[in-house]
Amino acid sequence: MLAADTNVWARAYLNDDTAQAAKARSALAQAGSAGGVFVPLIVLAELAWVLRGKWERERVLNAIESLLQTRGVVVESPALAWKALKATRKGAVGFADHLISEISFASGAGEMITFDKAFARLPRVRRLQ
Repeated sequence: MLAADTNVWARAYLNDDTAQAAKARSALAQAGSAGGVFVPLIVLAELAWVLRGKWERERVLNAIESLLQTRGVVVESPALAWKALKATRKGAVGFADHLISEISFASGAGEMITFDKAFARLPRVRRLQ
């Protein structure tokens, strides 16, 4: 199994450098059909952040959902990723924030603190003032 850095996924999706995009898509396709491509949760969070800088919210969420469903792609803790994706679709808070909170709560945190007003509207998330 191969793991790919966020910049490889970003190039494959954004096609902002055609040469690197072609290399990224080829490497990801080869790995996906050989032993698989592993996607750490941090890469999902970073990818959502990078894509959100270029794309509309729904397009980013569709890309993340597609990645989670792609044969040959193995996502770290897929249940947490799906939970974050579903929560993001229901509200105004971004995917990365939802993913961070899902990971934190699954790891035993009882509460999360933030300066972000929107994020602080979620259950168990408190805004520092």
